[in-house]
Amino acid sequence: MKDILNLSATKAVGKAPRTTIIASPMWVDGAAPVSSALVRDLKIHALGPEEEVSREELRDCELLIVEVDANYHASLDRLAAIKRMRPDLAIMAAVQNADMPLMRTLLRHGVSDAVALPFDSEELTSEIINIGARLAENTQVPLAPSVSFVGALGRSGTTAIMVHLANALVARSEHPIRCCLIDLDLQSGHLAGHTNVDTNRSILGLLDAEERVDQDMIRNVATKSKDGIYVIPSPPEILPIEQVDTDQLLRIVELARAEFDLVFIDLPSAWTSWSLSVAAESDSTIMVVRQDLDHLRQAKRCFGLFREVGIPNNKVKVIVNRATKGMFKSISLQDVADTVGFEVMAAIREDRGELSHAIDEGKLVTAISRRNVFAQDIDAIAARFEQATGDGGR
Repeated sequence: MKDILNLSATKAVGKAPRTTIIASPMWVDGAAPVSSALVRDLKIHALGPEEEVSREELRDCELLIVEVDANYHASLDRLAAIKRMRPDLAIMAAVQNADMPLMRTLLRHGVSDAVALPFDSEELTSEIINIGARLAENTQVPLAPSVSFVGALGRSGTTAIMVHLANALVARSEHPIRCCLIDLDLQSGHLAGHTNVDTNRSILGLLDAEERVDQDMIRNVATKSKDGIYVIPSPPEILPIEQVDTDQLLRIVELARAEFDLVFIDLPSAWTSWSLSVAAESDSTIMVVRQDLDHLRQAKRCFGLFREVGIPNNKVKVIVNRATKGMFKSISLQDVADTVGFEVMAAIREDRGELSHAIDEGKLVTAISRRNVFAQDIDAIAARFEQATGDGGR
């Protein structure tokens, strides 16, 4: 059962470079204002052009801006030493009165980017951003696993399962993990109510941001629930689902995966081109069904659609909600598996009304009863999920 969710984090998104500036004390004052611009994790070390640079000063550095003075042989020796210590490091030379002989010397040392001394804050910021954009094409960070949840039909209990599974994973993890839930059921989603999140921020703000959307906006819209889960709700008004831009939505999910350790996505039961794209880009899709013919017929149709668009079978898992295993149940769990053509990943028993009471109050069912059968079955799924991912996240 180790491949239950078959999660991976093979894709990536570029980030701005962590920048270190090394220059003489007379120059560093001009570099200081750049720290308030679009540069993160800026470090400045006041060192003369002939002074050595230690490995510690280069720790975690992605872009180094270092003063180079051709009048000091030690300055070029220092540049060569830095290249030996960090051959992978992007380097920009800070030079005064650059001429062709100096630029040729820099090229021989493998440095093609230069900025003028004294530093000009706007120019320096622009150069850092330009190099950061170039690095982003080749330098990537792993994305968190993402799982899409969808009910074969409406009122399958998908949102309740997703919320409780997320909380169970966070509670079980030995290391703190930040889990984000995204409600893409744009016309009837109620994730905010399930998590008792009261906010006027929603996925709509991110969709409307178009090319301006970034991780800062993701952090601003994602609201932390009292249980520690981050929530990006659906809009309070009904949004025409055919107007959603697929590329924009995929970019939002990608940014959320770069920001958080685990991303769960609540999809609408009605399939659109963008919801299919989100499912295809997710590491796994969990289909929630019930033991009745309408659900099973619809689930079978959905799986046929998945095959048509190229979603592989091993990325799709089935959960039977409100399951009954009694001998008098007309449709058994094996019947479910045989009908949809997939192994049933888990069966969640129907409780005695405690879950509905908890949902009405925006609480987890464990806040009402820790012995609740729904909670017990969710915890069993979380244990298998944890086994599949190693630590429940990135």
